[in-house]
Amino acid sequence: MAEAHHDTMTAHDFSDHKNTYEGFLRFSAIGMAWTLGIVVALAIGGTSGRWGICSIIAILSTIATVFGMAVKSWSWKPGALVLILGLLILLLLSH
Repeated sequence: MAEAHHDTMTAHDFSDHKNTYEGFLRFSAIGMAWTLGIVVALAIGGTSGRWGICSIIAILSTIATVFGMAVKSWSWKPGALVLILGLLILLLLSH
């Protein structure tokens, strides 16, 4: 009778699972930076009525997300940079 080998995890399987998990975490961080960038852009438009600046921040956030997805080592960093820029603009416009 043949033994079932589906219960054992090989080193190759573990490596695949680890890569999938790391990809999920990377995608989640990039998505979170994009979402927060859009929220800040909408806050700029909604609180100051400057919808042009809102649009620019939203577009920059989307472009940063594309670059973060394209360049693996950048990951969430371009989105975080746009988020910080948006927060600074929001701070300046609220005073």
